[in-house]
Amino acid sequence: MYTYNFVQWLLFFYVYCFLGWIIESTIVSFSEKKIVNRGYNKGPLLPIYGFGAIAVLFVTLPIKSNVFLIYLFGMISATILEYSTGWLMETTLKMKYWDYNKDKFNLNGRICLRSSLFWGVLSLVLTLLIHSPIEALILKINNIYPLTITLSVLFFIDFTYSTYKIFSLNKLLTFINNVKTEIEDMYVQFKGTTKLPDKYNTDYLKNKFIELNLLIDKYKVSHESLNKAYPRAYSKIFNNPLKDLKSKLIKIVDDYKKDEKLH
Repeated sequence: MYTYNFVQWLLFFYVYCFLGWIIESTIVSFSEKKIVNRGYNKGPLLPIYGFGAIAVLFVTLPIKSNVFLIYLFGMISATILEYSTGWLMETTLKMKYWDYNKDKFNLNGRICLRSSLFWGVLSLVLTLLIHSPIEALILKINNIYPLTITLSVLFFIDFTYSTYKIFSLNKLLTFINNVKTEIEDMYVQFKGTTKLPDKYNTDYLKNKFIELNLLIDKYKVSHESLNKAYPRAYSKIFNNPLKDLKSKLIKIVDDYKKDEKLH
């Protein structure tokens, strides 16, 4: 039976967060042909890898002598973590960071059979190959408290800031969605009549057009920043193309101006 104290588990978590960041950032950087900082945090830590590694090790280390059980237990624990994380992100942040809906044998797009089988393979590699040298390194550290406290403070600050940025983006998307609904209502009203209500005068439409352009620019910056970390992420609140919304507003303005000239 493998036993570690809380501080050692915490250091294992940070190590695997860092290794996960290295792996993903390296792969994506080569793919994009530029340096890309992957992950939820701004710093070189990917929490999902840390939580995943700890979850797998917690259930597989006691059965390290049984390869089949390592694969099975590791696959199950990682799959549960993946589903729980996906559900939590979608519920609290209103963002979907990965989507398996196009994969066969998926559950709500959060997990699928292919990824679960892959988690089993990674569990074998982690438990039988990767963890031993990392364990030896961590256990050799005599006074690990200053290091652990420092890493924990930095991680907490980074995680809090990153969460704040995501919630800020979520507020922006909610506001954009309200503008989107109003403009689409205007579009429907204009299609059903020859003249819009008096409140939709030229100045109102002009200001609404300016407001939409500002939102498009702000959303573009926020979305590009998020997309660098999670290319497959999208908002559950607002994921429709803004160009289509802008074209509708342009048509409303143009048609309104034509109507004004006729009258």
